[in-house]
Amino acid sequence: MLKQQGMTYRVLAARLNLSESAVKQMFASGDMNLSRLDQICQVLSMDISDLLQEMQSTQQRLQSLTFAQEKKLVGNPRLLVMAYCVLNRWTFEQITDFFDISETDGIKLLVELDRMQFIELLPGNRTKLLVASNFDWLPNGPIETYFEKEAQGPFFDSNFDEDGCMRLVKSGDLSDAGRQSLCERITSLGQHFDGLMMEEQKVPLDERSGTTMVLAIRHWEFAAFANLKRQPAQKKVN
Repeated sequence: MLKQQGMTYRVLAARLNLSESAVKQMFASGDMNLSRLDQICQVLSMDISDLLQEMQSTQQRLQSLTFAQEKKLVGNPRLLVMAYCVLNRWTFEQITDFFDISETDGIKLLVELDRMQFIELLPGNRTKLLVASNFDWLPNGPIETYFEKEAQGPFFDSNFDEDGCMRLVKSGDLSDAGRQSLCERITSLGQHFDGLMMEEQKVPLDERSGTTMVLAIRHWEFAAFANLKRQPAQKKVN
């Protein structure tokens, strides 16, 4: 809620007569009593009940789509673009200014997303998300299949030498426990990506650009290595 109102820790600290470092520590540790929480809500001009209602609303957002919803999205490029934009909190005006989508067509697309229960369409072409901004793709579902066919190849067709871009490839022998440890780190990094996306919604649109991060880990070896493996029944010849 602080982010939604554009209130920094520094401003909040001044309103609470605390140091900025004390406020940062309070939020980092989650250590605050009910009285302090009430003070913060007063700064935000809201009640604790409003905060609880917002939290409940956030928790109730769908964490994944149905097969039919995914199929409908990838079957209509304009609908897919509109869904991507509302997930990233673009305004209706920003969408129609940036993309070749008329106001009439844009409204039709929003209505379709509303029918799909992807969003709730509000007055003034505003939207309320009914799905989590980082919703999970169905394994082998329409979105994952679409990405593999339409986006995966072009995405990796790059040398990743631009500022803020990188490609890191590591290969070696690891145990199941080692791979699991890396999976946990990858999950944490994905959560960091989601957090940054939420934080930067206040950054002007012309200072942001579409960014995709792909992280993967699995049992795999180069075909050249596999082809040189000795078969179980094959005897070593000295």
